[in-house]
Amino acid sequence: QSLKYLQAKSDSFGGNLTLQNRLSYFGDRDLYPCGFFQQFPIHRSDGMAMERCGGLVVASAIFGDHDKIRQPMGLGSKTLDLVCFVMFVDDATLTRLHLLLNSPNQRPRIGAWNLVRVPTQSLYGDPAMNGVIPKYLIHRLFPNAKHSIWIDAKMQLAVDPLLLVHALVVKEGVDMAVSRHPFFLHTLEEAMATARWKKWWDIEGLRIQMETYCENGLQPWHSSKSFPTDVPDSAVILRKHSSGSNKFSCLVFNELEAFNPRDQLAFAFVRDKMTPRIRVNMFEVQVFERIAVEYRHNMNHNHSVQKQQQ
Repeated sequence: QSLKYLQAKSDSFGGNLTLQNRLSYFGDRDLYPCGFFQQFPIHRSDGMAMERCGGLVVASAIFGDHDKIRQPMGLGSKTLDLVCFVMFVDDATLTRLHLLLNSPNQRPRIGAWNLVRVPTQSLYGDPAMNGVIPKYLIHRLFPNAKHSIWIDAKMQLAVDPLLLVHALVVKEGVDMAVSRHPFFLHTLEEAMATARWKKWWDIEGLRIQMETYCENGLQPWHSSKSFPTDVPDSAVILRKHSSGSNKFSCLVFNELEAFNPRDQLAFAFVRDKMTPRIRVNMFEVQVFERIAVEYRHNMNHNHSVQKQQQ
């Protein structure tokens, strides 16, 4: 069963949906809001190239010049011929990268990564929220892909992506695979850490978000739940582009636009409330540590928080 997506015009990319409107789509329906209430402003040639990706896509994004490009390791001899590697970048990032680019007559590429320029002026003011678009709407940007791996730009892939998808998604018979968080079991733990470590500036907004989720069905994690934790480490997400995975991604994106781009806060609420349930492989932290290497962000770039506080 393939999902159908609402088409409309709005003053925001995600449609600026109300709580009751969002909740109405958690049931078993075949038509969902899933972003694109405004145009995603990429060049037509990039869009056509993305449509030609028919197997596995590995995608990432750097908005606000917040990270460096990190090349995947451990690739097989045929992987670059079989897998689309796409890095979405905004103009601020592209300006820094221009000396590394190949011939101006070719599609911009750095190592394995094909770069896709995204002018963000008409999207969100926060670079992190703009990065959420390809992270959670990857199935819409690559409509013919069968599987995808999202990897945050702070991570460096250390294992061939074809092997990863087979081991963690195909072999397990799931819609999605994501690592467990190394420390937290409960969504509220992640929310408190988000406030304590100033990962999001709007503390009152975090409180309202958690109260909203608790009032609408979010239960603390307990051993009777069918998942080992309510908190993922979402820096790497592996997906089968199934109706379950696609629906989950749409519903999470709607929550992120409504509240903030901290996707770990919406994860369990959407996972547990949607029907039919999504099949998720929440694998061990030790596996995560073997498949990717984590680096620090470019810490001198604080303009996303500053802009929100102005």
